[in-house]
Amino acid sequence: MKLTDIHIEEIYKFTRKHYVEYYDVQTELVDHLANDIESICAENSNLTFEQARDTSFKKFDVFGFMTVVEQKQSYMTKKYFKIILKFAKEWFQLPKIILTILLFIGFYQLQNNSNAYTVYVTVFGFVFIAQVTLTIINARKLKKEFKITQKKWLFKNIINVQGLIYSAFLLFYVFDFFVPDGKDFLMMGDFRKVFSAFFITFIVIFGYITLIIIPKKAEELLKETYPEYKLI
Repeated sequence: MKLTDIHIEEIYKFTRKHYVEYYDVQTELVDHLANDIESICAENSNLTFEQARDTSFKKFDVFGFMTVVEQKQSYMTKKYFKIILKFAKEWFQLPKIILTILLFIGFYQLQNNSNAYTVYVTVFGFVFIAQVTLTIINARKLKKEFKITQKKWLFKNIINVQGLIYSAFLLFYVFDFFVPDGKDFLMMGDFRKVFSAFFITFIVIFGYITLIIIPKKAEELLKETYPEYKLI
């Protein structure tokens, strides 16, 4: 059996019915299922399209397509943080390394001031709130976009929503763990002061990357990830 466009559309509907909401993941599964269905029909020509499709689907584990979706989501999330790391490394090269050093020295010297902890918390709070706010705004935009295109892209969702919220709460837990409160902050030794200054400098850079750089590069990153995205 040679699958027709109607069959392919039926497989797309089948993936959506089984809770695969992202178009790129649907497409990967459709390609896999289509090839497998043709192979199954070649071995047993008496099978209908539906029977061959169900036979192919049974080859997945008890969770159906969910395992594939989770694996793809994990892969794309790692890809997102690798992109952040790539941009972060640029801050340790000329000319940005100069600004990075100045930020670090400024935050380090600030720790001699009684208001240092307040400034640190304010910087962290600004980045955290900005990330959460942008997440909400982007989620609404993607919802409106879906109504028009009827397509969701996993990596686009990670860049605009999931990655941002993961980043925000990662910073929250790390800040809470590594930066001491109030009086303990003022009593830190030299090593802890260096570490805290480096950490708050990293938060500023991390915030700039996630809030400014990646949103500007989003379309470019999506076209690199999905060649077919250029056609949408």
